[in-house]
Amino acid sequence: MKFLWLLTFLLAILGTALAHTPACPKGFSRQANQCVSKRPVHGECPKGSKYNVGSNLCVHN
Repeated sequence: MKFLWLLTFLLAILGTALAHTPACPKGFSRQANQCVSKRPVHGECPKGSKYNVGSNLCVHN
């Protein structure tokens, strides 16, 4: 019981860290700490993203 406050504190820190991980918008997936989607063959990247030549993917801003 003496360490219940410590356990509660550590769980609160862990929960806060996980809650601040931003989710990717619809149509994007998380890859290498970025939200990416495949670029259409004949078209532009989805709104709010830019084409990255190195990865050949659309990266959300």
